[in-house]
Amino acid sequence: MQIREVEYFLAIADHGSVRHAAATLGLTQPSLSRGIVNLEREFGLQLFDRLGHGMVLTTAGKAFLGPARRLIRTARLDTDPGSISLDIATWGTLAVDPTAALIAELHTEHPALPIRVEKADDEESVCRLVRDGHCEIGTVFLPSIALEGLGVVAAGSFREWLILPPDTEVGPGPLPLSAVSDYQLVVPTGGSQVSFVGMALAAAGVQVRVGVLSAHREAQIALVLEGSGAALASEHYARVAQSRGAVIRELTPPIVRDYGFVHRVDVLSPAAARFIDLALAHTSN
Repeated sequence: MQIREVEYFLAIADHGSVRHAAATLGLTQPSLSRGIVNLEREFGLQLFDRLGHGMVLTTAGKAFLGPARRLIRTARLDTDPGSISLDIATWGTLAVDPTAALIAELHTEHPALPIRVEKADDEESVCRLVRDGHCEIGTVFLPSIALEGLGVVAAGSFREWLILPPDTEVGPGPLPLSAVSDYQLVVPTGGSQVSFVGMALAAAGVQVRVGVLSAHREAQIALVLEGSGAALASEHYARVAQSRGAVIRELTPPIVRDYGFVHRVDVLSPAAARFIDLALAHTSN
């Protein structure tokens, strides 16, 4: 098996077609196709279904995707560690804060560094993507039930803020945690963060009244702005909502949730190590 053929495989998997992958790699389409055929012949398996609109991974192709990324990282660590792309798994609110800001900071330092961000549904999915080799690091809330076999770097914490519809009449300053029970909440589904907040409120004796249960996390602020209820979210999302007219308040005592990064116990690439260094520096500031 040739390393370049594995690179061809990953390029097609990421871009969805031979044409786009060939353009990215600076190769002709026939050369790329021959490389994939050689790889499939060596495995004795079909890695892609050839469809009219592009190339789709078969079951075997999906199974090879994680090991292929690990193989490329390992090969480049030995030969050209500065050329390794950074593959990050993230989910939910963590995709925006802190992941997006840290990616931007890393990109400013290394504008030529390829960065791939893979979406996950929850912490368990993030950990699985990292454990299987699809991604080198992932962002998760802590503690997480799926950390076995992974390295963990605690990086910071979030406080939940109360986001209220525009023109809500509420006194100045932080609100007591018990005030949450005065409002129907817009609650996203899934993820340990929802469970964590629910348990924290229950432990404080605060009754939760759910007004809207939404599978679309990105719609949470919009629903609050339209008057469908209040919401609990990190300060970043609260400030975004405030800029669009929402009323926001801190809570006392606060609901605090830690977050951090998971990684395989292999040697980290320079890009991944630098990403974590930036995260720790961001937290200390």
